[in-house]
Amino acid sequence: MRSLILLVLAFFVQQPLSYAELRPDVAAALGDFASQVQSPGASLTIIEGEEIVVDKAIGVADLEQQVPMSTDKLNRIGSISKTVTAAAAIRMARNGQIDFDGRVSDYLEGFDGPARDDTLRQLASHTGCVRGYRDGEGISYIHYNDVFAALALFRDDALECLPGAQFIYSSYGYTLLSAVMTRAAGKSLEAVMHDEVWGPLGLDHFDFDDLREVIPGRVRNYEMGAGGELINAPYSDSSYKYAGAGMIASTQDLARFGAALIDGKFLTAGEQGKMFAPATLNDGSAIDYGLGLYVDFTKFIEARREYIPAQLYDSLITQASGRKIYWHSGTSEGAVAILMFEPEEERVLALALNRGGVEKEAIVFAMGVMTMLREQDEVFQTGGISEAK
Repeated sequence: MRSLILLVLAFFVQQPLSYAELRPDVAAALGDFASQVQSPGASLTIIEGEEIVVDKAIGVADLEQQVPMSTDKLNRIGSISKTVTAAAAIRMARNGQIDFDGRVSDYLEGFDGPARDDTLRQLASHTGCVRGYRDGEGISYIHYNDVFAALALFRDDALECLPGAQFIYSSYGYTLLSAVMTRAAGKSLEAVMHDEVWGPLGLDHFDFDDLREVIPGRVRNYEMGAGGELINAPYSDSSYKYAGAGMIASTQDLARFGAALIDGKFLTAGEQGKMFAPATLNDGSAIDYGLGLYVDFTKFIEARREYIPAQLYDSLITQASGRKIYWHSGTSEGAVAILMFEPEEERVLALALNRGGVEKEAIVFAMGVMTMLREQDEVFQTGGISEAK
């Protein structure tokens, strides 16, 4: 962690670069970061406006076969799947297929579990109090043929609180939301995602992480063994959590998806406002999560202060000050991914690693890169940087 802190802080004391030199410098930083966290491979795509300005991959997608990593390889994106699912739900609401203020029981006739009175908005914002994983539940050896079968994992379990009373992070909540969406649409979850998100945006490198299928370009995943050596990530079937943590994507397509969320074409201004607005609890207090996204980086960091080294905490708070940054991290077996974007800068970052257990480090790296680019742009705009492009 200390070396990572130094890397991030170094962004703010380096000598000014020309605008043309800046983007390659970010790409070089990716190599340093991947080396520090000992990831076999890493992929980074950054979009500014409608232009891809960084598209860099290093290392390997498969250690045994020595297949190079590339930005069109499909990496596990973990909980960023929630952002994709929320975007699909927002578009379904536009068409009148669902209502975010409707209850689960309005759509799933016969669903009599404790979450039947949760609203779709509560499920999408993790305020429905559906429980999270219990010990050992993150790994599954069972394949569920549809989202309705996966509901058996939690449908009869008591809620963690009164709906709307607390933020209780839950991938199961998104499994339930996806069941509502598929029932309302009258089609499979894959068809919903294709029709609402992947198809309209031309995202050909997005899929569910179905281990039964042969998916060209899917990377292999790794974790750190007890002896400090890389080992294969454990087998786990993601069919119970496709909507909440079971998708794979290239960083190119992940960045394109993020850019679409803020370009005003895929979502209307009103829909953006609903997605990016902090959800509120029953007592009227706002949380740091909207619909499928973290929307208040400062509040997120403040809530975790006791776990963050003081120097790093101060740096992150300074970086986040006065900025609207929306983001989600994703972890899965042997994988970490980040989607982060800043609408005012029209900048989107997508990062993927095929090594698990380094989520905190990836968040710090992504925020550092976004801040470095912002500060270098400010220097450029004030004439303190070469205008060569």
